[in-house]
Amino acid sequence: MTKAVLIITNMGPKASAPFQGQFVKNQVLALQQHQALAYFYMSWHNDSLLNKLLKYPVLFLQFFWSYILSFKSFDIIHVHFFYPTIWLALAYKYLRKPSVKIVVTCHGSDIYHYQPFGVLYRWCSRHVEQWIFTSEKLQTKAFTTVPKAVVLSAGIAQLYADATQFSRADKDIDLLYVGALDKNKGMDRLIALLPQLKDKTIYLVGTGPYQAQFEQLKKDYPNLQLEAGQSAEQLKALYQRSKCFLSLSRNESFGLVMTEAMACYTPVIATLTDGSAEQLGADSFWVIDQTDEQVLQQNLLKKIQQLLSLSDSDYTALQQSAHQHAKDCLVDDVAAKIQQLYQALCPEQRS
Repeated sequence: MTKAVLIITNMGPKASAPFQGQFVKNQVLALQQHQALAYFYMSWHNDSLLNKLLKYPVLFLQFFWSYILSFKSFDIIHVHFFYPTIWLALAYKYLRKPSVKIVVTCHGSDIYHYQPFGVLYRWCSRHVEQWIFTSEKLQTKAFTTVPKAVVLSAGIAQLYADATQFSRADKDIDLLYVGALDKNKGMDRLIALLPQLKDKTIYLVGTGPYQAQFEQLKKDYPNLQLEAGQSAEQLKALYQRSKCFLSLSRNESFGLVMTEAMACYTPVIATLTDGSAEQLGADSFWVIDQTDEQVLQQNLLKKIQQLLSLSDSDYTALQQSAHQHAKDCLVDDVAAKIQQLYQALCPEQRS
């Protein structure tokens, strides 16, 4: 009998972020090539105060109705974003099927935002049979009592496998950023850099608290372009057109957008985070320490100028190096490894 798997996440698309949770969906689609599975995500999702107050009670009630009060039976529940999503899996375990195996993929803020770990957080973690972390450093910051843990990329869409390498001369965007427009992602840092980058074409893709400010800044900086959420196909085109991708995050567990950019032969300049250290190397020339904010600003500008003025041969070598790393993070490969973890937890039984 083939094992039954349910994937649950507290993420889902909303009007202001239509592609939120897309990488989880990409994993689901890739895993469905191996087996049938169910997928439960936060479907009632918007930016209203009512939603912020009630989204988790509604999520739990939807889950209770759809899976605990149903005849569906699962052997494995795979939780994306550990806390508080883990409570859904535990409800199923205690109310429906004590033998169910729980797999958790940690995304970053489900660890960063809960330190020091409280009693309930630690208790929940004891019920996880298999942990998946997006970087080794993220794993070291987690609270786990079960040694079963692996480090896996979250996986980038398979369409990036056939990205085209553009020469720098054929790229019309100097600097590209993709992601949330918030402080953790370093948007205040980018704003501080704008006066020194007036001669560079800068493209921002995303939404968030800084969106209105960037809309105002476009009046003074005509070189600044701003777009909301884009599909993977649209992003692929933007990555290929860009000479450099910027990641200015204060905390970043992995940073799939860096991987996507590199898959499209676009070099990355990044602040030192768990994600950039994992992908570029903590000692990479293009990774910048963020201990001192003033020094960081100076180094960012210097690195940008250096990268954009590299010789053609050095720039091409950097493109090739980036692409070589990213090709190991395609979602089909990640899904195959996750499938192996499922198989180890619940070996298939012949009926």
